[in-house]
Formats: sequence, C-alpha cells, structure tokens
Amino acid sequence: MTGTESGRAFYAGLLEALTEVMGSAKGYLRDHGLMVAMLSTQIGMEMGLSRAERSELFFASVLADMGMVGLAEDAWENPVPELPPDVRVRVDMHPVRSEERVRQIPHLEVLASLVHHHHEWWDGSGYPDGLDGDAIPLGAQILRISDTIAALRQERPPLSSEDIIEVIEQGIGVEFGPEVGETYLSLARGGDIPGYEPSAFRHKLLRSAEHVLPGEVSPLSSDQLLGIVSNLIDAKDPYTGGHSQRVAMLVVAVAYQLGLDDLMKATLWAGGYLHDLGKLAVPLRVLTKTTRLTEEEFAYIQAHPADGAEILESIPSLQHLTTGARYHRERWDGSGYPEGLSSGVRIPMIAQIMAVCDAYDAMTSDRAYRRARASGRDLRGRSLFRCPLRSDGLGGLFVGAGRGVLIGASRDAGGHRSRARETRVFSGSRAPAAPGACHAPSSGRLLVRRNKGTSPTPGRIAVPKPSRARHLSGFERIRYRPPY
Repeated sequence: MTGTESGRAFYAGLLEALTEVMGSAKGYLRDHGLMVAMLSTQIGMEMGLSRAERSELFFASVLADMGMVGLAEDAWENPVPELPPDVRVRVDMHPVRSEERVRQIPHLEVLASLVHHHHEWWDGSGYPDGLDGDAIPLGAQILRISDTIAALRQERPPLSSEDIIEVIEQGIGVEFGPEVGETYLSLARGGDIPGYEPSAFRHKLLRSAEHVLPGEVSPLSSDQLLGIVSNLIDAKDPYTGGHSQRVAMLVVAVAYQLGLDDLMKATLWAGGYLHDLGKLAVPLRVLTKTTRLTEEEFAYIQAHPADGAEILESIPSLQHLTTGARYHRERWDGSGYPEGLSSGVRIPMIAQIMAVCDAYDAMTSDRAYRRARASGRDLRGRSLFRCPLRSDGLGGLFVGAGRGVLIGASRDAGGHRSRARETRVFSGSRAPAAPGACHAPSSGRLLVRRNKGTSPTPGRIAVPKPSRARHLSGFERIRYRPPY
C-alpha cells in the first residue's frame, strides 16, 4: 500500500468511525442516521440521481444530526410525545449547528446545504429557513422523508409498514414533496424497502467514500478529521471539552521521552484522540451526575472502553488503535476495567501510557462531581496515578503531583506569558530486567532539551491548552507529523 493509499484508507476509516459515533450517540434512535442513509440512497437511485449525488446523500444522512450532540441529548435519551418548549428551541437549532460542523470536515463541505435544509417542509412550515416547494434542494427533500420514515420505524413500538404508508400519504404536499413521496410509496407498495443490515451499510459506506474523497488525502486532512471526531466525543459531556486533544498531546510527549518509535507515536497520537469513542453510548445523565453512581450507572462507564474498541476493531484502517481504547482504564493493581488486567506484563505499553495521561488530564480538569485540582501542588503527597511502565513490576515510572507534575509558565511567540502544563516523569531506582522494557538515563530522570542553545531541562515537556495546540512555547516544539 502506498503512502497515498494508506492516507486515503485512514481518512475513510475516520469517516466510518464518525458514522459509528453518530450511530451510538442517539439513545433510543441508535443507528437512526445509518438507516436514513440506506433509505435515502435507495430513493435517490429510483429518482435518477447520479452515483456521486447518492454518495453525497449517503454521508449527509449520517451527519445531518451532528449538531444535536451536546445540544439536546434529552430529546434522544428521554423521548416524550411532545418536547418541552426549551428543548424544542434547542432541537430547532441543530440543522444550522450540523451544517457548521460539516463545513469543517475536509472534502465533505459540499454536503452543507443538504444538512442545513433537511428539516424544511414542502408547505414552508419547516426550519431553519422556512423554504417551500422546489426551493428546497431535492437531496434535502429525500432526507426529510427518509428521516421521518426511519424515526417511525424506531417508535416505541415501531409502526407497521401499512401505518407508515398512511402517514406518508397524509404528509404529501405538507411535509413531503409530491415526487419524493410518490417514489417512496411506489417502492414500499412493491416491497422494495429492505431492513437495515450493518454489513450492507458498511459496503455502501466504502463505495460512497470512493466518490466523495479525492485521489490523494493529506495527513493534514486526517488530523482535521481526528479533531472533529474527538470534539464530537467531548461535546456530549460539557466537562470534557478538549480532553481528547490534550490526551493526544500528552501521550506523544511521553512517547518522545521514552524514545518510542514513529509507529508507536502515530498510534498514540490517533489513539489519544479516539480513546473515549465509546463514551457516546453513555447516557448524559450518567456523565453529568454530581453524586455517587449506582451500580447500573457505573456499568455504563465501565463498558465504554470495550464499546469504543469494538467500533475501532470493525474498521480495518483503525484496528491498530483498538488496544489503547480497550485497555486505557486498566490499573497496575488489577482494579481497573473492563478486564481487570494487572502488572505491565499483561497491560499493553500503549494502554499504560494512555492511562497515565488520561488520569492526569481528568484530575486537572473540572468534572460534574468535583472541581479541578488546578495544579500539581494541589496533589502534593497524593499519587495522581501510579503506573510503572516496566514489565518487571519493580520501581517503574510515576506521574503525579508529589512526584513532579508541575504547572509552569512560558512565553508565546509574541512575548506574552501564558500558562502551559508541564509533566516531569521519574523512573524507578532499579533497572529493567526484561528485554524490551523501558530504559531511562542513569540519573533516573528523562531529559528533554530546551530550544537550541540552552541546557537540557530534566524531564519537562510543555503540553499546551487546546487553543495552543502544537505550540510548545519556551521548549523544544514537538515537530510531529503522523505518517498516515
């Protein structure tokens, strides 16, 4: 596989992960967008749309509700016959919010109009712009009817095919355009509307990606999409904004200190962004609960590493990220989850690094149930997270406030002072016994050199806030470009 092909495959894999994220984020409407995609492309083919137009329709169907994440989860997780006014206002905002997010996805900007208008009604009573008749793009009309049909199929209990046909007949000329409505009715009456099948969906996704992606996909495009997927993950919980990006920066910083190879750095970088992929399946009420979780609620939290790993494992170009996602909540003493692994022999190195960085960022960030421990000084004397990165279980590396996690200040390019996190990593006193174990300098501290011309600084790496991504001011910048 050439570099171009691997870059394109990685990007297509991220698109597939994004569709899976949207499928798992919708509470009782799980897989809703995926069902809409299959139905809308079938209607589009019946109406003579080109393969390229159907491919655009496919991805627009999946991404049309991106704006709902972090905006109105209660509409998905706690369905009621009629939405409260405040929730209704938020729901009506989601097409515009979805459009804004889609415009940020490299190579999918063309979908913005379809996403923006997918809740417009034929009679002009829809939203957000109140368009009517043929002023509504044909693709958006197809999305509108497919969205309604998929929702009716997911009602509790779901409507029968006969009942759905009756709803569509009554909606023609009101919610649905006549041509689009009659096309669906013709298919439905002929028994040509198949049920949702995951394997068929994945095949269609890969085929559609061939028509929306260019021949070459740059690493920058993949980085942008990584950020978009991670922002979507973090958006569900108002307390975790920027968490995934910060973890990605931290894990690569640790990888540099440990002298790991480029493949491991690339895996940690992408894995840091996607390690919490499974959290989108956790109900918002659990993520934002301020009191102790019940056993049932904690079970949701414990399931998220395995849920995220299953998504990554199902996507060939992202399978190498599975290990970090699955085991990043395991602990050295065996008290972690989902499998209760213990000691470095059983916990993969990539997961150990991710666990340390995930814990550090969590403890130094606000959560629903506590305020952030603003700096290392607040944690002095208490180990932030004990994680020996050694296979012999002796000594090891420690990351924690009492062991050197510091908050420092550095200067940005303009000479203004700004706060940046710094992590000092200490090694244990005993040398690794097993082949392939982590080695540290004999001083017991890892060194990172400051900007050219200055002396080494023991074990410090500056990790920026999200707004300062990749700018390690005052220290040697990590010039990291993933090779995908």
